[in-house]
Amino acid sequence: MSETFRAQPRPRVPVCGARALLPRHLTALALSFATPGSARVEDVERKLRCPLGTHATGDHHAFVLHLDGCDTGSVWTSWAEGQFPVALEVRDDCDAVSPPARGSEPCCEFAGHPGGHTFEVDDPAISEAP
Repeated sequence: MSETFRAQPRPRVPVCGARALLPRHLTALALSFATPGSARVEDVERKLRCPLGTHATGDHHAFVLHLDGCDTGSVWTSWAEGQFPVALEVRDDCDAVSPPARGSEPCCEFAGHPGGHTFEVDDPAISEAP
């Protein structure tokens, strides 16, 4: 009798979750990257949270503002542990997509981000959302 083996899903890495507050002067700078009239102050994420998988070294990263249009990327910031963000940068979107068996979910991070893709990271804040 032959046995059928199923691939075991890889364990998901817990999200980092480090938090920081985006300084007010960077809010205005974030809006300057957007097409005029396409974003408002309320669209800028000021309460930052690192969505990457848990990491013991390296900077924390956080999404700040989505830019309208195809292939426009998004505004992101980063900060070192114990510091606060001091700059913004437009980064291309990550082009990774989960396998069809997992629903072909796109990664919500930036191109070249360290660690796993968002569909490989266990983020209770997302899974508990209504």
